Amino acid sequence: MVHIYFDAATNQTTEENGLGVWIKSSDGTVSTFKRQTQGLSSVHAELAACAYALEMAHSMQGETSFMLHSDAEVIVRALEQRFMKDSSAKPLFLKALIAYDDLPNVFIKWIPRAENRADVIAREALNGTK
Repeated sequence: MVHIYFDAATNQTTEENGLGVWIKSSDGTVSTFKRQTQGLSSVHAELAACAYALEMAHSMQGETSFMLHSDAEVIVRALEQRFMKDSSAKPLFLKALIAYDDLPNVFIKWIPRAENRADVIAREALNGTK
């Protein structure tokens, strides 16, 4: 099973965002990915991080089982219930939901922030560090 952690960091003052993804493939290989964005709210940034993580999952050849981990309860609940109330987030949500549904054997689990391995990666992306 592939374990994927995703997170977003947002600077409310500068409106900059950092997206982080941590992946452990079924053979134990760990990979990290980060991306900077701008102008997203915290919820939109978490959805963008989710979509980014799912994009990375789709690029993994030969993997058939995925467990996503997130500390964003609203994102986990939205994917589980297949519904997001925030109409401004619906385009990003639909992108993430379609990518989620296109994966075989995919699950999502809420975790506390302290357990999110992508937290540091998202903050590095926000700050522009390696």
